[in-house]
Amino acid sequence: MFQRPIVLFIRKTWFLGAIITLLILLIGAGSLRLNSVFSSDLKNKIIVIDPGHGGADPGAQNSGLKEKDINLDISLRLRKVLESKGCKVILTREVDKDFFLPGFVQGRMAKRAELNQRINLASKNNADLFISVHTNSFPRRNTYGMETYYHLKSATGKALAELIQEQLTRLQSDNKRKAKAGDYYLINQTKMPAVIVEVGFISNPRERKLLLSNSYRDLIAEAIGTGIDQYFKDFPLGVREIVQTVSSQEGPPSAGNDTYKLYFLNSDLESLVPEDRQICQSVWAKLNLTQKANLILGELLKGPQGVTNTRTLALKTKILSLTIQKGIATINLSKDIQDDFPGGALEEDMTIKSIVWSMTQIPGINGVRILINGEFGDTIGGHIFLDHTFSTQPLNEVN
Repeated sequence: MFQRPIVLFIRKTWFLGAIITLLILLIGAGSLRLNSVFSSDLKNKIIVIDPGHGGADPGAQNSGLKEKDINLDISLRLRKVLESKGCKVILTREVDKDFFLPGFVQGRMAKRAELNQRINLASKNNADLFISVHTNSFPRRNTYGMETYYHLKSATGKALAELIQEQLTRLQSDNKRKAKAGDYYLINQTKMPAVIVEVGFISNPRERKLLLSNSYRDLIAEAIGTGIDQYFKDFPLGVREIVQTVSSQEGPPSAGNDTYKLYFLNSDLESLVPEDRQICQSVWAKLNLTQKANLILGELLKGPQGVTNTRTLALKTKILSLTIQKGIATINLSKDIQDDFPGGALEEDMTIKSIVWSMTQIPGINGVRILINGEFGDTIGGHIFLDHTFSTQPLNEVN
């Protein structure tokens, strides 16, 4: 009578113990599986890191500090971060060198050929991502903050840039910059998601001092690496590519009979802002299309009247010629726009936009071609090539 309950008690205890043991094993296995998934987000991914400039091309310079050196050092640190996560990392350069081809490609095509070699390296290795590291500069010493760019047609690039920028701004509590779209050659020619990361302004004394610090450079590399890691976590299957629409800000209102606008950089280097200019209605009415364009471009070259705004064209830049045919203004500018350019992807983009926006407000001008010293297809600062017609609708190129 008493043996049966004892047997039942033993069996019940054994059964409960077995269940607990099984649950522990399952939880352990689940933990291992989850950890494996977590650590495999970046495992076996191929990432090309491109330290901008190098060799004969120093990039931006300030107080003896050269952009090419900062770019390389942070890129080497980023490689360590990514390799620790299981990535295969390829650098376009590991020493102070460039990809110019002396004796083969010269003149205005040399920079394009140099950039193409960096792009081809990523394509040849079937890279999953292309990360180009740069350092900014600007004439105004108070301009500050890291920023990330993506190609305006790339949804994957946008997603990646936003995640990297989110991590970078955590290092700078006063940095309100967002990831930005740009028509930069490096990122519009790659087949894989690509971004340009500008790690700060060496023209800003505070940021320049930070960029001299090894610990700060480590933090930048960690932030970029974390953003990349998060990209593969959030989008393991990639991002659906959707052609981006052009914002209403992309383009100026038409000039009036006695008022026109000139476009300059605002105080925080975030966007272009208009300055109104007055002109006698009777004088404006007597000008033909080419004369109106020359007047507006000449005033743009003089610079802003507002104390908080900044000129977009180098001070010594001259108009060599200006012609208009079938709604396209062809502007030939002196080499000063190139020689005196302080550097930086954003400023180059804004320089071009300020010309295009100021010109296309004139009824009858729908697009702008920019020549430098008579050469078509050159570049002001090495980020954007002037090899096509620019308009206020950048996704619908004017032929």
